[in-house]
Amino acid sequence: MAKYKLNTKQRKFADEYIISGNATQSAITAGYSEKTAYSQGNRLLKHDEVKKFIKDRTEELWNEKSMTVSEALALSASIARGEPQKGYNKSINKITGEVEKEVEYIYTPSAEDRQRSLDHIFKVNGAYLERQQIDANIIPVFIDDIGSDEDDG
Repeated sequence: MAKYKLNTKQRKFADEYIISGNATQSAITAGYSEKTAYSQGNRLLKHDEVKKFIKDRTEELWNEKSMTVSEALALSASIARGEPQKGYNKSINKITGEVEKEVEYIYTPSAEDRQRSLDHIFKVNGAYLERQQIDANIIPVFIDDIGSDEDDG
């Protein structure tokens, strides 16, 4: 990230903006005065180097956090096999917004979870074909090659 020509305040602004999406608050957090934070935030969002930094860093974070199709299929396969999975649970104080309790646990996928994972794998691999209606303007021609009882006589 050293390729960007940003001063300390600009970099702090960009980092905060990536987190919050609020230009005014990001400018205040970066050290700009509250009186000018709105205009500074808007100005910084138009600054070419700041824009490029925000765009590149957002893409980088997305790539770090996103799941590839291969990873998703591996997880679906693990669930479909009934392998133990990690689960997480958080209790958050509704007044302060702080995490009060965080628990990690192991569970075995239910039959329904396993079936949904199998369905996901089948869909991705084209096992379920969509039915399509075909309109054809062809008049069928019937050929009577069986004959009738009178012909046997």
